[in-house]
Amino acid sequence: MKFRKFLSVLMAAVMLLGICVPMAGAEGSEDLSIMFIHDSHDYLYPTSNIVGGKLVEHGGAAKLATVIRENKDENTIFLDGGDFSMGTLYQAAYSTDAYELRNLGICGCNVTTFGNHEFDFGAAGAAKMLRAAIASGDRLPEIVQSNIDLSGDLTPEQLDFKKACEEYGVKENTIIECAGHKIGLFGLVGKSTIACIQTDFEYIDYIKAAKEQVKKLKEQGCDIIIAISHSGTAGDGKSGEDVDLAKKVPDIDVIISGHTHTVYSEPVIIGETIIVSCGEYLKNVGKLTVSAENGKVNVKNYKLIPLNASVAEDPETKERFERYKENINSTYLQPGETFDKVIAHSNFDFIGLDEMYNTHQEYPLGDLIADSYIYEAEQNGVNDIDVALVGLGTVRGAFEKGDITIADAFEICSLGVGSDGTAGHPLVSCYLYGWEIKLLTEIDASIGELVSSLKMSYSGLSYAFNSKRLILNKVMNSGIVKGNGEPEKIESNRLYKVVGNMYAINMLDMVRDVTKGMVSIAPRDENGSKIFDFYSLALKDKNGNEIKEWIAFKDYLESFETGPSGYPEIPDRYSAQQGRKVKVSKSIFEEIRENGFVPTVISVFTAAINVVLAIFNLLTRR
Repeated sequence: MKFRKFLSVLMAAVMLLGICVPMAGAEGSEDLSIMFIHDSHDYLYPTSNIVGGKLVEHGGAAKLATVIRENKDENTIFLDGGDFSMGTLYQAAYSTDAYELRNLGICGCNVTTFGNHEFDFGAAGAAKMLRAAIASGDRLPEIVQSNIDLSGDLTPEQLDFKKACEEYGVKENTIIECAGHKIGLFGLVGKSTIACIQTDFEYIDYIKAAKEQVKKLKEQGCDIIIAISHSGTAGDGKSGEDVDLAKKVPDIDVIISGHTHTVYSEPVIIGETIIVSCGEYLKNVGKLTVSAENGKVNVKNYKLIPLNASVAEDPETKERFERYKENINSTYLQPGETFDKVIAHSNFDFIGLDEMYNTHQEYPLGDLIADSYIYEAEQNGVNDIDVALVGLGTVRGAFEKGDITIADAFEICSLGVGSDGTAGHPLVSCYLYGWEIKLLTEIDASIGELVSSLKMSYSGLSYAFNSKRLILNKVMNSGIVKGNGEPEKIESNRLYKVVGNMYAINMLDMVRDVTKGMVSIAPRDENGSKIFDFYSLALKDKNGNEIKEWIAFKDYLESFETGPSGYPEIPDRYSAQQGRKVKVSKSIFEEIRENGFVPTVISVFTAAINVVLAIFNLLTRR
């Protein structure tokens, strides 16, 4: 009798637990489909790029709307992995109209997160964007973010951002019920993303934050847990911050991995965690279908849907973005200029951005941009620039053969914001000692092989480097080039005037951090004193306004001679390398044959000493 009573109590308890705690694979649950994008970077109109030597069309909000409509049903959620902003001329209205966030909502996005580029206009700009999105009255996605710490002492801008987040309803996590599942979602930024954010927030370690969020969501009965992580992977499926996240927080079922622009044609499985990425610029939409059975989430299907020329544009969405263009024309561009105005023509293709990242050489497009800096400076009365620098990390595309519009020119140099709060990096000038310029070429030659965004293009400077030499001793010769003349020897203790965009000049100061303190380059004034307020170095036009990098680029393109196309045509010299950065590959024996035994040995010995001193410097700093 007692046993029967015990059995009855036990059965009742099991039934009660069954009601209170949703179980994975419970009766009534179905397969869940997760559509996703990340790093769309304002590619709200179709564009094209050279990829693998071929012209590929991609992107566009109207095509995204079509694909989502055709593939999303009641068992599907749509997620975005951040960096939905900064990349095309639409970003000019980022803080005033929030086209990017509004488009996500209108297209049916359920949840997104912040990437680093959402803070390119600072915390104040992000706050304005959130409020502009709210004021639009459009359907908006939820935003989740769990490791930006807004709990301590905040600057006025950060406090305003916190209030804007509260007004919008930004949360650490959210729960969606779909296909019979209770799905918990949270957002993260990893260490590499944090290093790119231009606002000095405090952060919770992303692994610690993830563990806390998983615990909270499990306590609320979620049977599928998704991390929308703007942290990224190395692209090999074996390393990177989101791989580490999967290993250290194994109860995450799915990671939507943004930031590194990675494309995975198949899901990466780490333990029981599924990692997916679909690439940047709305080239693809990812669709992952999973089942949840016996506490485990399994891949049922996975595909990437290309947003290419075969996808029809949704008419309503296309018409809406044509109206947005008109707003950009009237509020951001100069009178007589329009989004689609043709300003130049190229008779040849430039090598694509993917090839630039995968090779280390002189880039003709980098030459073109660098030359535009000196051209624009001279047009505004600054005639004493010695060297112009362009970091590959701020080049966002490449021209193909054909007409070039204002929007195309902006796309190439689209990043950044000035002290005036408007889109585009300002051009900045400073001074460097000759020894710092030579060190810069060594860093380019040595570290550029490992960190592609640090590769440089130049105007007024040339050098050759041997890829087989030791680190920090790869440069064989370097010189300052005036006009079309022969390179002049760089004088180590002489100050040279240098111009770059705000990022490039900041990057000079960041060399110390990138090299872990081994080497340092400091932007200086004309007296050789270090400078810390880089906005004070911005070049100004004749009306006292900051000279924007993209405006300099546009003006230079418009300065060329008009050709048969009826537009200014990019000179043929930019169709090939001009000897500004020459890569060679010579063994020590080849160098001995060419230069003699003693000079080569001295060079190698000097390099070894440099490396030893650098390591010693690093250790003593630590």
